[in-house]
Amino acid sequence: MRDSSRCGAILIVIDGCRPDGIQEAETPHIDTLIARGAYTFGAQSVMPSSTLPCHTSMFRGVTPSRHGITTNTWVPMVRPVPSITELASSMKLKTAFIYNWEQLRDLAAPGSLNFSYFTDNLDKAKGDVTIAQVAAEHLCAEQPDFCFVYLGVVDIVGHRHGWMSAEYIEQIGIADQAIGVLLARLEAANLLDRYLILVQSDHGGHGKSHGTDLPEDLTIPWIAAGGPVKSVGEIKQPLRIFDTAPTLAHALDLPLSDEWEGQPITDIF
Repeated sequence: MRDSSRCGAILIVIDGCRPDGIQEAETPHIDTLIARGAYTFGAQSVMPSSTLPCHTSMFRGVTPSRHGITTNTWVPMVRPVPSITELASSMKLKTAFIYNWEQLRDLAAPGSLNFSYFTDNLDKAKGDVTIAQVAAEHLCAEQPDFCFVYLGVVDIVGHRHGWMSAEYIEQIGIADQAIGVLLARLEAANLLDRYLILVQSDHGGHGKSHGTDLPEDLTIPWIAAGGPVKSVGEIKQPLRIFDTAPTLAHALDLPLSDEWEGQPITDIF
């Protein structure tokens, strides 16, 4: 069991979720997090605005020009940069990954995870709900210090039907339902206040694609609540996707890597 006095962190990523998509969709659970904590609908991702490059920047606190991942195919870094997962593991914190896009396996170095669950269910409308159910069960049973929960179906629907299509907006609502499953289980187990919950995206999209420097591709939501986060409303300072790892490290009381280019968003604490 985790130290009950220590704040933990849950990073929930809704792949391909645009901020204006959240504003159009039925998202009562995300709305509750916004009301309880701090948020911005103007956070910026990186180029290329594709899933693996964006997640690598999110986890390793640097831009693609530093980590070298520019496609959805992993390549070893010439000059390694520690990820938030590896940093947490090195400090003996318990870590977990629950996800439904297999290429994200390389976000965690071998030996840095205490629990990992993957299932390829991106073709199912309720696939993200299954991911949330697994995450909720593990969080309540093992109480890891850092848990990554990846919800990938919104991006798939964007590619099939178009970003901001009716189907895409509906799928964001299903992702919100998944988050609701997780929050309800944590609350029932009296664990909700022990975790910082950070909900964000990796990139947006336009038409049936993404990866460009268009604002629709680069602008992402970033919502933090619970744990040490204050109810400060809208975050005014500029926020980049590579600020996520330093912010999580700050919340977990971990030393920031000298290699990171991002900075912790301390105004929310």
